[in-house]
Amino acid sequence: MPKDFSGKNLRGHNFKGQNLTGAKFIGADIRGANFTDAILRKADFTRTKAGLQRRWTIFLVTVSLFLSLISGLMSGFASLWVAVFFTPNNIKQYTIIPGVVVLIVLAIFFILTIRQGLGGGAAAGAAAGAGAAAAAATATAAATAAWARAVTGTGAAAGSVAAAVAGAGAAAVAAAGAAAGAGAIAAAGTVAAVVAGAGAVAVAGIVAVVAAGAAAGAGAAAGAGAGAVAGAVVVAATAAGLGIYVAWRALAGDEKQALIRSIAIAFAATGGTSFRNADLTDANFTEATLKSTDLRTANLTRTCFHNTEKLDRARVGSSILADTRVRELLITGNGYKKSYVGANLQGANLIGVNLNEANLKQANLSEATLHQANLEFANLTETQALATDFTEAYFKGACLEAWNIDATTKLDRVDCQFVYLLEYPKPGTDDRERRPHHITKCFEPGDFEKLYKKIMETVQILLKDGINPEAFVAAFQKLMRDFSDITPESIQGVEKKENDVLLTLKVPERTDKGKVEQIWDEVYQARLEAQMRAEQLKSKEEIIAIERHHYRVFQDLVKGVFSQYLVNPSTVPQPSNPIININNQSTAENKIGSDNIDRSRKAEISGGTVNATGAGSLSLGDNDGTTANTIEELPDPGDRPS
Repeated sequence: MPKDFSGKNLRGHNFKGQNLTGAKFIGADIRGANFTDAILRKADFTRTKAGLQRRWTIFLVTVSLFLSLISGLMSGFASLWVAVFFTPNNIKQYTIIPGVVVLIVLAIFFILTIRQGLGGGAAAGAAAGAGAAAAAATATAAATAAWARAVTGTGAAAGSVAAAVAGAGAAAVAAAGAAAGAGAIAAAGTVAAVVAGAGAVAVAGIVAVVAAGAAAGAGAAAGAGAGAVAGAVVVAATAAGLGIYVAWRALAGDEKQALIRSIAIAFAATGGTSFRNADLTDANFTEATLKSTDLRTANLTRTCFHNTEKLDRARVGSSILADTRVRELLITGNGYKKSYVGANLQGANLIGVNLNEANLKQANLSEATLHQANLEFANLTETQALATDFTEAYFKGACLEAWNIDATTKLDRVDCQFVYLLEYPKPGTDDRERRPHHITKCFEPGDFEKLYKKIMETVQILLKDGINPEAFVAAFQKLMRDFSDITPESIQGVEKKENDVLLTLKVPERTDKGKVEQIWDEVYQARLEAQMRAEQLKSKEEIIAIERHHYRVFQDLVKGVFSQYLVNPSTVPQPSNPIININNQSTAENKIGSDNIDRSRKAEISGGTVNATGAGSLSLGDNDGTTANTIEELPDPGDRPS
């Protein structure tokens, strides 16, 4: 019987490695609890409170304030030291040069930090500091040497040059100190805000400490003069202001400040609730508070995060929660008209979510559950949907061009009136291949499931810029070696798509389609690259001979697939693809025994069929016979123009 910890105080408890399948933690306080490596399948964490215990919160905030104090003192003393170094009376004429260096470097650092993030600003500021320091050293040395020679002689000039070089270097050091101070303030402010949950209050406290540090540094060297003190305070205050800005943007989720945010969250999760490497399959975190929680490497398959709080402040590693778009969808369930192009939603719990008109092109939905999800007019072009549960989902008007499903994809009781098979209309038309074809016709209950059950037994591979015979043969032979059920008869269709060609292969129900596509792409692309290298090394005659050989092998392969049905049309296999049907229609010209038998090689698809007739071309047509496309037989390589 599953254990019930509902409503209990479990702060700091150790559940490491335990089997807690189906356990109930409803409303429990699990701050600081350790669930590392635990099995928590179907566990219920509804309304639980995770995160840091109070003593850890106080400790981490204190550390943050201490770091802020150190950074404030560092920037204050560094800027003050440079200002003091360049204020002796004997070279007062040249104090503007190191000041300019500091201002230039700080300006570059501040601007780029705001525009590109703290990492980009620090790198550019360091480079600018080095260059500006060198320029300042050169200019100061030249001016000081000239002045010293005129007044005191060569010996004094040498000393002045050394002082100028050292001063310019000190200016760069001061700028680096201010930059480091700003980074430390930003990190400390973000940590304090994440840990304390006080946001602006925590940052305001840090600012006060930094200001105190800068004032202390200025006061400690007040004898250097009011100007030096004022300069130190300005630099320290500017660095503090930049730190506050970076912390604010990091907390707001600005991707440019992702480095600071990730550091702060990792630090703030120290001592918090740990689900590291735990199995949370089908676990329920509805309305739970997950601040300062460690979810790295946890199994989050179908884990429910509906209406959770502060999930954005949990340490999620490289899981699907790392994507802000995905995280918000899992929390709110609202993806209306939003873009998830290329998003990783593998194993996501999307029960009942609203994805009306959402763009899921090339997204990975494998193993996800979209039970009763609204996918009306959603774009599922090239979406991976292996082992995905679409039970009772709403598919009206969805675009399903080249989406990848298999026998494990559940389409039970899908509500679908019609779908589109093309993302964009055919050139010059508004035809997006609606199914059913006629605008007044809709699927009856169960029709959609039956239609795509056949598609589950096929793999569609898009060949860019047409067919390369040598690469085609090499890739197909590799598939036949690795998959015993794939034979030349597995070719179900070859359809022209503008400049590309869509190859449809029939595969057994449980075949790993992703593996088939991966092997094909690897071999096909490798052979194309090998051809390009060979063309650079071999003579023209050798290239022609090689191309002729592979082209004939390709022709024999295609001819062998279709010619076997010319004798008896009744032997034509029934189509496994409901969109492209393969038949071979014999004609009077193809009658066996006829003296006029057409021995040319031509494969024609007309009205969804493939016909071996004509003279060396592959003709393609749609199911209603309104469109006919022809891929002409490639000329013999030996006949190509040089």
